[in-house]
Amino acid sequence: MDGAHSVDAGRILQIAEVTARPTAIRCMGRSYHASAQGDTVVFHDVTDITRPITLGTAHRTDGHAWDIVTARGRRLPPATELLPVLVALRRAYWP
Repeated sequence: MDGAHSVDAGRILQIAEVTARPTAIRCMGRSYHASAQGDTVVFHDVTDITRPITLGTAHRTDGHAWDIVTARGRRLPPATELLPVLVALRRAYWP
């Protein structure tokens, strides 16, 4: 997957584990990339590689959780795990 780091199936990946190198995630029949830019993780739907879609971001807080914001600026509940964030961002993008 174009240089992305794959995640083992069944493993719970925390948002804090995402690095600058894109992390590839497959969920709900779609492909996603998550990559860190400082204290922010950016999420993309890359199912159609000719038209990647930015779904939103996670911003590190002072606590353990991350603040989640959709690409349209809507705030979602704080989270720590990657998969629930992708599900929430996808639902917010395609209701």
